[in-house]
Amino acid sequence: MDELKDKLVQASKVYGDQILVRAGINAIPFVGGSLDILLSSSGQKFVLRRIETFINEISEQVSQLAGDKINKDFLATEQGFDLIVKAFSSASRTRQQEKLKMYARIVRGTLTEGKDFEEDEPEMFLRIIEELTAKEFRVARCLYELKGTKEQQGADDGIDRGSNDADWMSNKHKEFDKNELISTFVRLERTGLIRERVGMYLGYMGGRYLINPLFTKFMTFIDEIKE
Repeated sequence: MDELKDKLVQASKVYGDQILVRAGINAIPFVGGSLDILLSSSGQKFVLRRIETFINEISEQVSQLAGDKINKDFLATEQGFDLIVKAFSSASRTRQQEKLKMYARIVRGTLTEGKDFEEDEPEMFLRIIEELTAKEFRVARCLYELKGTKEQQGADDGIDRGSNDADWMSNKHKEFDKNELISTFVRLERTGLIRERVGMYLGYMGGRYLINPLFTKFMTFIDEIKE
């Protein structure tokens, strides 16, 4: 575990060395000096606190694995190095604990012996989470749980052809506002997780979505990692 933590700290330092280009910041007219002070003091404290939280989260997650279930060789690969640096980069840009935990779960997945994934998938999963807010990810998970299984089986999702998924989900989950869901679905579609259903159906006015194979891979990877 100490060896793993040392590698994580080293990776964080490599990322940290790239975090500020102070000369460029100071060159910004009128506000450059103030930005430099902010980013080099308060900003750095924020980043370091997030990275420390992230390292602790990874340590906790990996400690749940038996020693013989940890793929230590992965960190020695170029793919492993790129993933860790990307994870630190993503972690440094969010204050949301839920997202930090998700980043740690992805890293843990790559360090789990026997875990099956394509070479670029973990980095792609990190990018997906980075693009979404914690609430948007909760919407995505709810949409997957409500639709995924039925659609994978080729079954109808049980709503009227004239209804859209924003109506459906806002009725199922009162925490989600209908108009907010419409915007969130557009964002989810841009990540490649879902796609809008197209075709001529009686009374269908659009706004219903299908689960893409990428979404299934993503959720399978995440959900196989037990808390």
